[in-house]
Amino acid sequence: MISKGCGLLVDQDKIILMTKLAVYEKRYIKEDERRNSYYVEDYVYMNNFKTRFSVTLAVIMMAMLNIIGTINHNLVFPTSLMHFIEVYINPYLLPWILVVIGYTMLSTVIYGRRYTLSQKRLKGYNKLLKQLDAYEQKKANEERAEYETE
Repeated sequence: MISKGCGLLVDQDKIILMTKLAVYEKRYIKEDERRNSYYVEDYVYMNNFKTRFSVTLAVIMMAMLNIIGTINHNLVFPTSLMHFIEVYINPYLLPWILVVIGYTMLSTVIYGRRYTLSQKRLKGYNKLLKQLDAYEQKKANEERAEYETE
């Protein structure tokens, strides 16, 4: 639809397409291009590694606090390496393994969905770009045809 005002032509369809493109570019383009620069497996693996590392650090910090509290409260000093492992490592090993497995599964689902959503948005963005190009080609052809008839 073309409307005339003050000698300027305003094309609403083109403005709508360009507005959609601008909104996408402002909100998502950097993030989506960064995500899609990886294969999905690499993206998920990289983020799972970060998750496992963070969980491991959190468990180690909680274990250290608990160990310090135990030493201060009970004054239990390990007499051998096996005693140290039995008293201070074994109680945290199984919970750590379970938490790492749980968070890895959760992060796989979350980052897989994020990657898929980014791909869908990029496909939509590319579709809008193609629509805009086709629209501009159509307008150029119409103007050329109009100019040639004059």
